[in-house]
Amino acid sequence: MNFYLRDVTLTDTKDIHSYASLDEVSKYQGWGPDSLKDTENHVKMVMESDDNYYHKVIVDQSSDKVIGAIELSIDKDNDNGEIGYILHPEYWGRGIGTKAVHLILEYGFNELKLNRISATTDKRNTGSERVMQKSGMTKEGLLRENIKLKDGYRDTLVYSILSNEYHDSLEKFR
Repeated sequence: MNFYLRDVTLTDTKDIHSYASLDEVSKYQGWGPDSLKDTENHVKMVMESDDNYYHKVIVDQSSDKVIGAIELSIDKDNDNGEIGYILHPEYWGRGIGTKAVHLILEYGFNELKLNRISATTDKRNTGSERVMQKSGMTKEGLLRENIKLKDGYRDTLVYSILSNEYHDSLEKFR
């Protein structure tokens, strides 16, 4: 499936809410499932964010429907970034998350000249962990019970990739 990334607009609220309101999407998160008003407030916050927060929606090219989002929070002082991503369950398992992460890594390392990009996930979220592994990230460790969820605390896996590792992996495929 072909997709593209673009800036979020207020008109995307209903598409975003179609996945942000699902239990299966938010079960590993400290938020949600979101109400329509929560989703609208989130969209407004993203639209007002500064240049330390790079946020794009993932859009199905054939239907022009927003099916997910990806973000890069940027720490310019330390040349670091942290990726977060979310995808409508109807699109899980198709490689979209991995391709979107690759696009953000390319932007972070080539355009922003970051040194390190990390990502985290609940240790039970094997799909998200696979995206990190397929993106060339290295598992750094486990943060025990660091995020409070509705049903207890979450253990969080931490993955990262360094600029030189990213560029070395590109050389292997040339």
